[in-house]
Amino acid sequence: MSTLKVQNIQHTNGTSGITISSGGIITQPTIPCCQCRLTTSNAQDTSNPYTTTGTDIRFDRIEINQGNCYSESTGRFTVPVAGIYEVRCHFLTDTSTATNSQITIKKNNTGFHRGYMSVDSQHVELHGHALVECIAGNYITAQLDQGELYISADGIYSSFFVRLVG
Repeated sequence: MSTLKVQNIQHTNGTSGITISSGGIITQPTIPCCQCRLTTSNAQDTSNPYTTTGTDIRFDRIEINQGNCYSESTGRFTVPVAGIYEVRCHFLTDTSTATNSQITIKKNNTGFHRGYMSVDSQHVELHGHALVECIAGNYITAQLDQGELYISADGIYSSFFVRLVG
């Protein structure tokens, strides 16, 4: 059996890729990922409820954008390296709607996962989450297909989350 004793693994250009602490904790400083929220200050639909359907949601409160992969102007997370990506969307439906609510997570403008809720006139959480295999240059978006979303100034009732998992 062999033991490799290192504290850091780097690319030949000196960029740190992996660090191992003395306690055995492994960190990777640059995992492509984003976490964004939809607020009443977004560039598409500032009304509350948000009712824009049939187009990519442009989340405007960017909390994490490691690798600069998410663009607020397009609503796209552009994949920088091939791999499997975890995608999650969370929304709160609005109480004023008497219709079903549906969101779609898309890869390159093709739906690959939907979240659906048929409870009317109540605040109900609407979720979509999936793993998707991508190549560099693919893009991931979320879209409201039907219904109405409750949004707030701080964006606490909505989120879009994408990260490389392997």
